This record gives sequence, structure tokens and C-alpha cells, in this order.
Amino acid sequence: MPDVITLILTDHETFRRRFAELEKLRDDPTAAGVLWAELSAHLEVHASAEEEHFYPAMLERIDDAEDETKDAIGDHDDIREGIRRAAAAEVGSDEWWAAVQEAREANDHHLEEEEQDDLAPFLQNVPADVRQQIGERFRAFQREHAHGAGLSYEDKDPDEYVEQHTG
Repeated sequence: MPDVITLILTDHETFRRRFAELEKLRDDPTAAGVLWAELSAHLEVHASAEEEHFYPAMLERIDDAEDETKDAIGDHDDIREGIRRAAAAEVGSDEWWAAVQEAREANDHHLEEEEQDDLAPFLQNVPADVRQQIGERFRAFQREHAHGAGLSYEDKDPDEYVEQHTG
């Protein structure tokens, strides 16, 4: 069974690589649009899987995880805002590239914080068998919602999210 930490970090590396690939396609809006469609869906599936499986487990198992969780949910909302802005712009336009860059910067910020502030304590404090159980649910969620199927791409209020998952 996969460890949820490994699954999350694998996605992080994929995001970094795909954003770098996207940057090389500035002169090919068609290819950039295809890559962005795949990448933006993957970003949403990943964020939604974390919100469904990782962050509730973190709130349950890591002391004082509320602020870090709120920050992560807010980061997901920032990424979604860039995705929505890109969807509203003509692919390849300056506005589209600015929205893609907004999503990239929000994602880069999120990955750095998540890797330092969320994944490390989870790895240290949650037993491997539990991480693997969460990983299996995380992976099943990603399969079920491949390419963003059935996901709303809507923001979540960080305070409400934490309240929902701690009470």
C-alpha cells in the first residue's frame, strides 16, 4: 500500500516538472492549453484529495494543526483562483499566462510550506500503517476523480473547514 506522504510528494514533483514544461510552451498556445488543462485538473484532484483525506487525518493526529491546515486550505483556494482566471482568459494571451503564473506561485508557496510544516510532522508522528491506509484512500479518490471528474473547483472557507473536521 502507498504511503500518503509518498503520494503527495510524487504529485509535488510532477507539478514542478509540468509547470517547467509549460513555461517552455510560450510560443505554442495550443500545446500550452493542452498541458494546462491536464495540469490544472491534476492540481484540483490533488487539493481535493488532501482536503478529503490528508488534512482531516492531520487535524486528528497532530497537535495544534489547526493553523497549518487553515493556511493549506487558503493556499488551495489561491491555486483555484489562478485556475479560474486562466479558464476565463483566451489560452496563450497575456491574461492567461498571468493567471497560470498566479496559480504556479500559489502552488510553489503551498508545496514549500506543506513539505516543511505539514508532511514532516505527519511522517514523524503517524505510524506507517496508518499513513498507508490514508494513502490507499487518497489514491482511490484520485482514481475516482481522474481529470477532475465530479469536483467543483470551489473554494473552501479555511475556518469552516477546520471547524467541520475538528468538532
